[in-house]
Amino acid sequence: MEGGWRTKGKILRRQEIMEAALELFSQKGFHGTTIAEVAKRAGVGVGTIYQHFKSKEELYLSPLEERRQELLETLQALAQEEAPTRETLSKMLRAQTAFVEKHRSFFKLYLSEQLATLEAVRERLGVKADHLYGQFFCLYQAVVERGIERGELKPLPPSHLTRAFMGILNSFFFEWLKGRIKDLGEVQDIALAIFMEGASL
Repeated sequence: MEGGWRTKGKILRRQEIMEAALELFSQKGFHGTTIAEVAKRAGVGVGTIYQHFKSKEELYLSPLEERRQELLETLQALAQEEAPTRETLSKMLRAQTAFVEKHRSFFKLYLSEQLATLEAVRERLGVKADHLYGQFFCLYQAVVERGIERGELKPLPPSHLTRAFMGILNSFFFEWLKGRIKDLGEVQDIALAIFMEGASL
């Protein structure tokens, strides 16, 4: 019983450290953030940080990868549902919007941090680098391809349609991060309508 509580405590502490790291890295960047600052924000000692993460690079990459995997699994489940294309895209969009709102620091870091920094960290850790949005792109493209096959979307190149859809999403997310959009919930239906129907009357 005692061992179980200890394990839960370690998991909770690790999550708290990652949240503190995400907040600081999103505000100050990788090079502008120190381990000591993360420890102070998380309310732990520097030694505790190193009990969970071997280096600053690992502390930077781990929360990004874990959050990305969490979102990816959610979207994968929705993408596999047998439903009309519009319904599937709507569910995926709502899930992604809710995730972005819940994990603002994660998404701010993911969008604003220079790709070179992220890839440099990956290289130091020996982690295979992939395209920043590659896995998400493939998920959405699979839904688009299915929509074309069903006659629910125009027979245009799937990759172009997917880029158009993700471009609309990311532009709204970016404007929200900048404070120029107050409520993502209000614009997610607009984003889907623009993609599915266009802006013409």
